[in-house]
Amino acid sequence: MREKSSRVQIAVLEDGVLVEHYVTQGDSSSLIGNVYLGRVQNVLPSMEAAFVDIGQRRNAVLYAGEVNWDAAGLEGKPKRIETALKTGDSVLVQVTKDSVGQKGARLTSQISLPGRFVVYVPDGSMTGISRKLPEQERNRLKSIFRDLVPEEAGVIIRTAAEGATEEQLQRDVARLKAQWEDIKAKSESANPPALLYAEPDLALRVVRDVFNEDFSKLVVAGPDTYDTLEAYLGHIAPDLLGRLEKWVEKDDLFVSKRVDEQLVKALDR
Repeated sequence: MREKSSRVQIAVLEDGVLVEHYVTQGDSSSLIGNVYLGRVQNVLPSMEAAFVDIGQRRNAVLYAGEVNWDAAGLEGKPKRIETALKTGDSVLVQVTKDSVGQKGARLTSQISLPGRFVVYVPDGSMTGISRKLPEQERNRLKSIFRDLVPEEAGVIIRTAAEGATEEQLQRDVARLKAQWEDIKAKSESANPPALLYAEPDLALRVVRDVFNEDFSKLVVAGPDTYDTLEAYLGHIAPDLLGRLEKWVEKDDLFVSKRVDEQLVKALDR
């Protein structure tokens, strides 16, 4: 991981070979995963969509297929966008796709909160599980989660949950449940449009989603990013702290590990 001015680059190496690359500019952060209390600007039945003000330059779009019909209280009624929403309504939404050109961001009202081992779905009742996990591990995790998840919520168990202890899983679910309760409490007092929850920056997201026991180490060049990750891992995965390493050499980390060389080659004609 290399921090240079406002740019953060992350490379995943397997036997010295570059297999994944992430990059972000400090001034171009993504909205994906952010939760807003938005205000419906207009509803277009012909498009089966509603345009929602979330406080950005352009209104975001919520399509009928992304509406949380259970929360809308429309059981037994036709699932049309105009029956669920009308102009001026407040609506709790999450960004699924950033705005591109003249198109606003894409939204869903089916909120999900990703954690280290699970994705917490507050209004879901289903428990899903990664197919990459072996059958024996799937059965172990299913039996643990029967007692962990509140009745009104669901979870999707991630591949990273393999081998996790019951205590680690319990901590992950409890943290996400508290996060959801905080979002809900904010939504009841906020005036739309309002940001209720922002996804962490790229470095934390990648560490949360990718970094696990399969990695021998995580080398970080950049004091701010290192300090942030040290505190974050100490909170969510203290067992991995020993694999976090600060780059103190004079050579550039990405040059030394031949990442820049491989990036040039990958992007060449």
